[in-house]
Amino acid sequence: MTSGVEWTQITQLATHIGQVSTALLVRSHPDGALLVAASGLPSNGQVMATELCAEVMADPELAGTCHDLTALAAWAHHPLVASLRMRFCLVLPLPTSEAYNDTWLALLDGEPRNAEQVKAMLPALQALVSHVGQLQELVYQQQQSAHLTQGREERLGKALHESESRLNLTEHTAGVGSWSVDINTGHIQHSDEYGSILGLGPGEAVEDLAAMVLRYTPEWRTGIRQRLERCAQTGEAFDEEIQVQVPGASPKWVRTVGNAVRDTQGRIVRIQGAVQDISAQKQAQQETLRLAMRLTTTLASITEAFVTLDRQCCFTYLNQESERLLQKTTAELLGREVWHDFSEGLAQRFRTQLGVALKTNRRVELEDFFPTLGKWLEVRAYPFAEGLAVYFRDVTERRRSQEQLMLLETSVARLNDIVAIAEAGSGPDDEPRIVFVNDAFEKQTGYSRDEVLGQTPRILLELDPAMFKLLEKARGLRETRQARTELMIRRKNGASFWIELEVVSVQASAEEVTHWVAVGRDITQRKNAEDMIRHLAFYDPLTDLPNRQLLLDRLQKALSQSARSGQYGALMFIDLDNFKILNDTLGHHVGDQLLQQVAQRLTKSVRKTDTVARLGGDEFVVMVDDLSTDAAAAASKLRTLAEKVLNVLREPFQIAGHQHFATPSIGATSFNGEQSDVSELLKQADLAMYQAKGLGRNTLCYFDPDMQASVSANAAVGAALRVGLREKQFVVHYQPQVDRQGVVTGVEALVRWQHPEKGLVKPADFIPVAEDTGLILPLGMWVLETACEQLATWASRAQTAHLSIAVNVSVYQFRHPNFVDMVMAAIKRTGIRPHRLKLELTESLLADRMEITIQKMGMLKELGVTLSLDDFGVGYSSLSCLKRLPLDQLKIDKGFVADVLTDPNDAAISRAIIALAQSLSLQVVAEGVETQEARDFLAYLGCDQFQGHLFAPALPIEKLDEFLRNPSSDMMSAVAG
Repeated sequence: MTSGVEWTQITQLATHIGQVSTALLVRSHPDGALLVAASGLPSNGQVMATELCAEVMADPELAGTCHDLTALAAWAHHPLVASLRMRFCLVLPLPTSEAYNDTWLALLDGEPRNAEQVKAMLPALQALVSHVGQLQELVYQQQQSAHLTQGREERLGKALHESESRLNLTEHTAGVGSWSVDINTGHIQHSDEYGSILGLGPGEAVEDLAAMVLRYTPEWRTGIRQRLERCAQTGEAFDEEIQVQVPGASPKWVRTVGNAVRDTQGRIVRIQGAVQDISAQKQAQQETLRLAMRLTTTLASITEAFVTLDRQCCFTYLNQESERLLQKTTAELLGREVWHDFSEGLAQRFRTQLGVALKTNRRVELEDFFPTLGKWLEVRAYPFAEGLAVYFRDVTERRRSQEQLMLLETSVARLNDIVAIAEAGSGPDDEPRIVFVNDAFEKQTGYSRDEVLGQTPRILLELDPAMFKLLEKARGLRETRQARTELMIRRKNGASFWIELEVVSVQASAEEVTHWVAVGRDITQRKNAEDMIRHLAFYDPLTDLPNRQLLLDRLQKALSQSARSGQYGALMFIDLDNFKILNDTLGHHVGDQLLQQVAQRLTKSVRKTDTVARLGGDEFVVMVDDLSTDAAAAASKLRTLAEKVLNVLREPFQIAGHQHFATPSIGATSFNGEQSDVSELLKQADLAMYQAKGLGRNTLCYFDPDMQASVSANAAVGAALRVGLREKQFVVHYQPQVDRQGVVTGVEALVRWQHPEKGLVKPADFIPVAEDTGLILPLGMWVLETACEQLATWASRAQTAHLSIAVNVSVYQFRHPNFVDMVMAAIKRTGIRPHRLKLELTESLLADRMEITIQKMGMLKELGVTLSLDDFGVGYSSLSCLKRLPLDQLKIDKGFVADVLTDPNDAAISRAIIALAQSLSLQVVAEGVETQEARDFLAYLGCDQFQGHLFAPALPIEKLDEFLRNPSSDMMSAVAG
């Protein structure tokens, strides 16, 4: 083996064994390292690779241990690493020889190897190195003597035979078989390992190229035949991964390489190559590919620039987006500090923030301008064991949008006026530059945007000498931040007009003015503007209907006219049902379209003399007059008109290409001049409309005086409630709850209003009003705190320490965002045991927002509070939601208990509730137990506790304490009396 091609074959075999892209044979030389052969290395990298190997050869301790070039600072910036991206390097010495200087086998690759991977490949590589060393010695001996004696020839032949055996062993260890084809004879020679890989039997051999091709699977035969032919004819080398057929086994993946061997005249005399069994590698590649696909899918979701830094804040990884954003390649940034190219101020801010993240192990965020990139970047750094994971996001557009939004918000109120915005100069003597003009500017002045953008406001001085007045005002702008003047300017075509000009500043901070906004109004059209203002004052801008002000004016006139003529008139107050849902789901622009179409339909439904007005939101009012002087005839006409309006609005609306159904709730009231207060008329129609809402919407109601009386009464109760809360007129009574043995286990707290004039007022007479007015929140909290204080008092007495108090919680109270915190505060302040406090929740809580309800109940449950579902069976509960609630108890509604012995349905429902509670491991309390027979029946069904007048009514605390000291039936009667 004397030619360079044969040494190259050795390096090719090394690449197969080591599974690397590049292998070299390097020999020491007095003038420097000498490259003997190389495989898989471009010509421009041979010198760099040879020099690198020489550096490793000079330090024997590193040879065989350098698995990642980037891990060593001395080599991280070596050209071989930076240019050819080589990271793995393994250099193995050949056995020493007197004939040759030190020779080394070097393996290089773009991917690093860990210690376990290197350990796995070393045995086969060391066998190859040993073989090459002996082969090198044999070549030397051939060169030293051309006339060998017969004995020496025999010894050499024996040595060659031994070398061949060792080569076969090496091939077997590496899983690589070699082959060679004589061009002249077509005869194939191959190693034993080649036959083993192809599944040849003992003594079986591949004789020629045709037989060789047949060993491959059918789909690969044409391709391998063409490559063999081209290699034989043109010397074109090949390296393919294809499948071969193995008798009695599945097809096997092999790597097939081949190249041509030429004589001294350059003629191809044979082709040679090798095959390597890579089936295991293929399977591993497929597994790796699947893992890579999953990883790629995960990383694909990271659309931001992402890098990792070590604990010295040096780059260790960059994704493609970060290279694009930072405008540097990975090779340029790896190993460098992240602030390497930053300005001093920016670098210092990065050092401080990233240092804080590493020190505190907490994420940090900053947003700063990067001058070298010309961009604003948002930076988020997350610590991990090896350093920091950092995300970069380009927020330049967002910053620019924020700036533009700030400018637009300043001028949006004057969109009908001339608006010009100039960017303030950076220095005191720098003139501002125009960056924005609106359409009105172009229309009024005749100058296009292209003619003025980028110019200083001085260009406007050419319009008219009077503009010098603006300069006088501008001198004080930096102090006053605002200036106003009136002046005449001339349009581009020479025509003049007066404008009222106001200039205001836009400030980024208290000290910094970034822009000037100039707003000019053409005051020559003042009359037209006044007409427009009047229209805006009396008409709704969305629907162009009369607004509240104009409606009140017309209604007042209609009342006066009705008083004179005796004609009846009427008001219809119209509200669209569930309009808010439409706005929230489809957007306000869709809601606006619906309002516009409603306005059109209402206008077409009534006479031209009638008034259709929009009060705001989804509220419309129709005023009709001159119905009739007869009350009955007027009422009939009103009903006919109202029904017409109701039916017209029930018809589907076409909005944005979709059909939408909207229904109205209509309240109507009539007038005949006897009323003098227009606001009272509107209130009457409004009350009737709310009555229609209460009846289920999509209907019509007429005002009834009793309706107003009820509303007035509720208003009076609401006012009295406020006084009662302020003057502490409320008391708490307690009704005992007993177990199956008649032992009192707890009480239910029931609020009473000790009215100074009406006496003791029951909850049914004021709780609904308290809920409507929002007073249920302070009232409910007072009851809760009173109950907690009573529990704290009882806890100090052995006779009462075991008792619990149940407190009713309204929907409004439970929905309060701070309800759980308020319960927690009451428990902490009084120091009670939480499980002694029982909160009774109504089934109406389950009507909507179930997830929020369950979450709050879970928080209360974690505090230790007992939870009970009151009046079970009459509300919204269902088995599907009941099983999700963290309840402790169910209360059977007294409506079922009252007739449990006489009504089979009530008995069946009670039985089902008790069975359900038992299956869910919940206690059952029956309230409203009045007779011993009802108690016994419920106990027979399995009810756990009872509450009702059979045992005791709701008692003031003094009588309750007396009852608890002597809970006998006689005492019950005495206390009740």
